[in-house]
Amino acid sequence: MNLAQIYKSISFSSAKITQKIKNDVQKEYGVVDDRDIANIGVSSDGPPCPCGSNTSLIHTRVVGGHDAGEGHFPYASCLMDSRWRAENITVPFCGATLITDSHVITAAHCVRERSPDVILVDIGDYDLLDPQQPRLRKAKSLISFPEYKDHSFHSDIALIEFERPVTWRSGVKAAWLPSPSLRLTEGTVVSVYGWGRLTYDGGHPKILQSVELPVMDNKKCQLKFHAHIEPSMICAGGQAGHDACIGDSGSGLVVRLDNDFVLCGLVSFGQRCALPHVPGVYTRISSYIDLGLPEHIDFQVQTLRLW
Repeated sequence: MNLAQIYKSISFSSAKITQKIKNDVQKEYGVVDDRDIANIGVSSDGPPCPCGSNTSLIHTRVVGGHDAGEGHFPYASCLMDSRWRAENITVPFCGATLITDSHVITAAHCVRERSPDVILVDIGDYDLLDPQQPRLRKAKSLISFPEYKDHSFHSDIALIEFERPVTWRSGVKAAWLPSPSLRLTEGTVVSVYGWGRLTYDGGHPKILQSVELPVMDNKKCQLKFHAHIEPSMICAGGQAGHDACIGDSGSGLVVRLDNDFVLCGLVSFGQRCALPHVPGVYTRISSYIDLGLPEHIDFQVQTLRLW
């Protein structure tokens, strides 16, 4: 399976931009809500990238979560719309995770209606209001599996290459990616992070949030959804008051292996937020590692860290 460019640049007049901003904000943060219909919301000559998390900051615990702790997820990133920022709207529309000095990984549905020229990537952030933290980069290209299906969230995974590679320094690291053989059994504790809503009808935090969730068996998960739960998906959660929510789409799901976290999933879809006995559904990254994910990206494979 090959990765392919499937997005094209779109030009807007200033009037259309203003109207599009209003429509987008209303749709994603106002009256219309995708979660109601299941969508939850190194340089080649440089040193190897530092990867992983600051495990000294691991908390025992989004919706029902905590402030993640600065440096806990040094690869946590988010996506902003440059048209929204022009209107002083700084709410991220989706999450993402840094995997190389020039790429973040996110959900395909996050970028299906946006061209690269309107996407800003906020890399390795924690406090969205801290002017010292943002490392904003303009998106350069979007890469997604051509097999992505909007109605079923099949292959809900995409890569964003951004301009100007980040420099590795304290506070910014690339996430470890899983080996194709990674298996998560029912009950395995995973963590999701993001800047999505704190409750279904609530506001967005400015501090990165995280919450721990148990993995649910896919067969049990299937009983909770009309959509088909594929082997390339992970179900996690089901505890009332604990979940990803609107605005967390594309954010990372991580599992602790030995002394570090490995990125195992991406927020894909669910039913509202944090309903009892209803898990969230995540794209299983290990399903794509052996399908050409590293080989078809324009960077040296050794800069991509596989656990």
